[in-house]
Formats: sequence, C-alpha cells, structure tokens
Amino acid sequence: MTQVLKEHFPQCFDKNGDLMPYKLQEAILDLAQEINAQANTATQDLENEAVFSLSKESYSLNWLGKSYAKLLRHLPTHTLIAQDSAHNAQPQNANSKNVLIKGDNLEVLKHLKNAYYRKVKMIYIDPPYNTGNGDFIYNDERSFTPQSLAQMANIEIDEAKKILDYTLKNSSTHSAWLSFMYPRLYIARQLLRDDGVIFISIDDNEQANLKLLCDEIFGEENFVGQIIWQKKKGGGQDSQDFAKEHEYILCYSKYEWKINDKKEQLSENKFNKIINGKKAIISKLEKWGIGALMEDAPSLYYPIKDPNGDDFYPIAPNGEKGRWRKKPENLDNEHIYWQENQKGRLTPYEVIYFDEVKDKEKIIKTRTIFTDYGTTTDATKEILNLFNNQKIFDTPKPINLIKTLLQISTSTNSNDIILDFFAGSGTTAQAVMELNAEYKGNREFILVQLDEVIDKSKSTSKAAYEFCKNELGSENPTIFDITKERIKRASAKIAQNSNLDLGFKIYELRENDFDSQNGALFKEVDKNALLESFRLQDSTPLSVENQTIDLGGYKAIRAGEKLYLLNSGFEMKHLQKLISLIDAQKDFVIKEISYLNDAFESARIREIEEGIKSYSNKKELKILVRGRFI
Repeated sequence: MTQVLKEHFPQCFDKNGDLMPYKLQEAILDLAQEINAQANTATQDLENEAVFSLSKESYSLNWLGKSYAKLLRHLPTHTLIAQDSAHNAQPQNANSKNVLIKGDNLEVLKHLKNAYYRKVKMIYIDPPYNTGNGDFIYNDERSFTPQSLAQMANIEIDEAKKILDYTLKNSSTHSAWLSFMYPRLYIARQLLRDDGVIFISIDDNEQANLKLLCDEIFGEENFVGQIIWQKKKGGGQDSQDFAKEHEYILCYSKYEWKINDKKEQLSENKFNKIINGKKAIISKLEKWGIGALMEDAPSLYYPIKDPNGDDFYPIAPNGEKGRWRKKPENLDNEHIYWQENQKGRLTPYEVIYFDEVKDKEKIIKTRTIFTDYGTTTDATKEILNLFNNQKIFDTPKPINLIKTLLQISTSTNSNDIILDFFAGSGTTAQAVMELNAEYKGNREFILVQLDEVIDKSKSTSKAAYEFCKNELGSENPTIFDITKERIKRASAKIAQNSNLDLGFKIYELRENDFDSQNGALFKEVDKNALLESFRLQDSTPLSVENQTIDLGGYKAIRAGEKLYLLNSGFEMKHLQKLISLIDAQKDFVIKEISYLNDAFESARIREIEEGIKSYSNKKELKILVRGRFI
C-alpha cells in the first residue's frame, strides 16, 4: 500500500519516507478538484473540508497560479504531431531511434506521456533561469475567460482574473516561472523509469523555488543531491558583490536509481612492500588532523605493544592524547608494521596485504562539487569548432558536463532513453552520440526545442540570425534551426570514426485545425499528423516503424500490433484480406484496429465491427475495433 501511495502521491512523504497525513489530505482534495475540473462540474461533498478532521495549515509551496498550473498538466493537447518525412527517409535517419521534436515542450510531453510512460532512464534539462534579462517570459497559448478558468480550476473569479492578467502580460515573475515549470516537471516524472533520474540546471534566481517545487513533485525523499558546477575559472568582474563562478544542478530520482560511481582497479604494483613474505601496502595507524584527539573517539585510545613489549599510546601532534584509526578488535600484530622516523621514534603503520583484499576494485565516489567537468568557455569553444568560429549560441553547456551526468546515470548497452525537453543548442544529443562512440553504446536521445524566433535586433543573437538566414536558408530563423544543425554537424564529425546510430528523426507539432467538410483530412500531410498522434496516444513509441499494408487495394498502416484505417473506401473484401494475412503470416499480429470516424459512413462502421466479430482467425486473436475522432 505504501508503495502505491508513493507512486501516486510522492509529495506526501518526508525525506525519511514517512507518510505526512496532512499532505495526503491536500492531495485528495486536489485530486477531487482535478476530477471536477475535467468534468466541468462542482462536487460539493468533496469540497466540504468538514469531511477531514486534520488541520488546513501545513508547510507547502504556494504561488499565484498554482491552481492554473495544476489544471494545465491534465488539459488535452490542442495539437497534432507530424514527422518530417523527407528528413526521416534519408539513409542515415531511416532506422535511427534518436528523435528531435519541434514545438512547445508541454504539448510535446503530453503527446509522449502514453508511449514513454516509465520508459525514460535519464532526463536532463536546462530551463530558462528567469534572470530578469529576458531569458524567460510566460507565454501561454491557452485562452480562458475568468469565468471558465474559475470553474475549471475551482478558484474564485478574482484569482482567475489575476492569473490571466500575468499570462497575457508575458510576466517573468516567480509565480509565472513556477506556473510554467510545474506541469512540465509533473509529466516528466511520469516518463521516468522506476530507476530513472532527472538533472536540472539552475542558478540563484530560482534555485530555492525549484528545490521546493521538485520536493512536491518528485517527493522529498527522492532528492539525491545538489551539484555545484564551477562554470567559470576565476569568475567575472561584472558583479558588484561576489564574482559568481558556479551554477547548480538539482538531482532527483524516481525510486530505485543508483549512481554509477567510477571504479578503479587496484594495481598490484601499488602494494610495493614485502611484509611477512607477502605484497602489502602500509598507512599510518594514527589518526591525525581534524578528529585526532582522544576526546573525539575515546574508544580508539588504547595501548598496543611496541617491538620492545612496552605499551604504546597514540599521541596527537600537539602532544596530547590522540587516537588510532582502528578499534582494538580489528588489529593484530601481523597487521601492524613498526617504522622508525627521523627522530628515532617508532611509528606504527597498518598493514594491508594484497592477497587479503576481497574487492580489487576501488569505488571513487562522485562528489557534489564539479570543478573539472568543462566550463562555459569550453562550451563556447565547442560551438565555435562546429560552426566555423561563428558564435551562434550564447549559453550552451559543455559536452563533458553532460557526458559526466550520462555516465553516472545510464548504462552503455541498455538502450537507455535520454530526454532533454529544453534542448537549446543540442549539447545533450552530441554528448549521447560521443559517449556511444567512445564505448560502443546504444543510448537513445529524445530532444525537444521550441521554434523560438531569433531576434535579429539583439546584438547577442545577430550572428545566429545571419547564420540561419544565409547558410541554412531559413526564411524565419529559429533556435530549432541551430539545434538541428548542431546535431547534424556533430553526427558527421563523430561518424568519421564510428558506425553507430548517429542519425535522428524529426517531428513537429501542428495545429489541430482540420475540417472534414472541406476535404483537408485526405491530404497525405494531414494523415501523417493524425497517424503519428494516434500512435502516441496508443502508447506506441516513435521508434516503432510504420508499415504500409495492402489489403487488396486499400492502404492501411500497421504500427506494432495496431492497424490504422485513415482512408475512405474500406469494404468487406478488404477486411477479408486482413483476416487472411493474419492467418497466413506467423509474425503478423493485429490486436487493435482504429478507423478515422470522419472517413467512414455509419453503415460501413457497423459492417466492420460485425465483420470482426463474425470472422474468426486461426490465431484466436481478440481484435478491438474503435473509432477515432480528431
């Protein structure tokens, strides 16, 4: 029962894993409001707080718009997702499992949440820091009236007006930033495997708020640590106070993630002493430095016999009583080596014999301060190297930083999926490909980047605009153009010394504005978008290939064990052909048939459903038939 609660209500457990009842009360009320919002109804019984005897007061993170953010996480998508058929058909991309998606990441995450539920091993994101310098403005495409928002989010109209006010004003307040991040992180948690982990880059502007937000979404007990990354060496002179050299990377696990600490094989050459005829290494038995005094550990102050048979007590460097490194029961004469120092004083050393070391691998713990994992200067050089000394991106992360996070969180040969839904320049993709090339790995990446227009009027983005316009031929240059081009260039560079999967497929969001009355549904590009969207809704990952099936003149699309009928003109003879294929081909298994409701007449739909019931197949498959609506 506890594990089920942790799965659905991680915010209700403290850092020790103990249930906080008042948090569970809030979560149940929140769930009730969510159900009401989706049904556009109000259930007074569930809103009646008299049902609960617990106090309303509790420790929590609240902000203007939290109810709105909770509403956004469950609202259905208003877009479709389509593949770039020309790009994806290229030989280097046709069989690739790597994916780059263009569009708003909240919409994309909603498209992915069925197909990639609990399948992502590692998420790394570098969201806007909300520095106040224009790196973040709230821009919500959803449109509500105060009345509709108040009803759906179960809030007062005055609060709804305030929320809509800051969404319309492109606000960069803390409340706006939290409202922006909450639904994205909420869905991200659903995508993580039980042994998955998320890393989030941030700086001082929102670090404190992000920590509390993640405690609520991922659960306080799943906080792994906060990495301090030294992004500069020496700092800058532009600050009035401290010269800031660092940023943070917050790390949260799902449930079972274990860090991949580095291992170092113990070398026999390190055991360079021969004691009692065996290879050994010695280290001081006395504990000096901080904690060296007897008062710090009285049980470690005891005598041992020196070679003369006299009692020898530990003495600290200041002459006071000291302490040993080992308890008396863990020492014997065979594991003590006496050596005379320059002053003629005998000093005891602990002896470790190579033959007695059970685990020859030494674990090197990953530390929370990253000082040698690349800097912003390194990241800029990496961009310049790929783009012929053109600085076309301002704030990339260094490849070595992301590779380090990948190494401690994923496995080389497990087809681990890595997700980055704030892709920026595409560093994560390059890091995945380089790491795979170095160790012959098979990690897969999914990157998401908004087609954010590059402002040519800003001096910091002028080079990027001109590059996209002149070299890439973009009519309307966006950050996505840079993301795509970096992955292509990095792939080509790595491919010189590798034959691994270095391609990637491209998908993009499209507005769902189809009108069955004017025939728009029957264009190939439209069917492409409908097909990919239906597949994701049906929990089919993008890596599963589409297959065109000829049913005696009718073209159907097969994806795994699902069949899609998007064209009109389907007749019983086509159904008979389908049944015969299922019977004749051993590996041809269909368990679900989806038809586009707008493309079929009511009478034809009834024929299909009745035909499936009446036609038996030799595999005795139970085939579900269902209509799909746009």
